[in-house]
Amino acid sequence: MSEARTLELVFPEHANPGGNAFGGFVLGLMDKVGSYAAIRRARRRCVTVRVGEVVFEVPIKVGDLLEVVARVVRVGRTSLTVEVEVYRENLREPKMLATKGNLTYVAVDEQGRPVPVDEPPPSV
Repeated sequence: MSEARTLELVFPEHANPGGNAFGGFVLGLMDKVGSYAAIRRARRRCVTVRVGEVVFEVPIKVGDLLEVVARVVRVGRTSLTVEVEVYRENLREPKMLATKGNLTYVAVDEQGRPVPVDEPPPSV
């Protein structure tokens, strides 16, 4: 199955006054990297159609380095389910799972209409 990953550092503008990363910031990273995995598998443009349950296991703080890992875990006719995990690490603690969730994407054509995932994209 397809996978995508990236690293991101948490800066003060990504956090509340207490130094905890905003959930929306983390969700945005998950959606971005999840879409990369979906696009890689579908070989065409994909759009987000569902954000499933997201669990914030441990706090993410300013200064943490985040590794976002997305894996396609299911392929339907036009949809793909992607499992996304966010690991955090810093200078004081080892790398650990901080957040996880499932997102669903749909493969679309140039007009934004759903198309079968295994249909070859048009030639460029």
